[in-house]
Amino acid sequence: MKDEHKIAFIAIGYGIVLSVVTYIFYSDFVTWAMLGALTALFNHSQMLQITKGNHVKINQLATHLVTRFLLYVIMIVIAFFQLRESQDALITAYIILLLGFSSIKISTWIYALPIFKKTSTETKDEA
Repeated sequence: MKDEHKIAFIAIGYGIVLSVVTYIFYSDFVTWAMLGALTALFNHSQMLQITKGNHVKINQLATHLVTRFLLYVIMIVIAFFQLRESQDALITAYIILLLGFSSIKISTWIYALPIFKKTSTETKDEA
């Protein structure tokens, strides 16, 4: 299995853990945690589709980057318009949304831990 797919599976686990922790402590904001993680996972899967193979088309890559940026901005704007009456709720939703957006980055850091690297080198030695 490729490293990118392992990172995606770790990000799914992180999104589930983030949603459960958010449900325990801030049950009103679970939707924002799930939307943030799902948006990041969708963008990651689209990037995997665009960059697979040896030839990367610049037009597709540029379109994807603009689409990724627009998705993040749209999510932030939706959170703003739904929670603009309460500044505390808006700040909490933004923080939880950003934690969801960063699921791919956090899963990349988790995958870089020696626990994962040790198991991958052991499997190469066995083969």
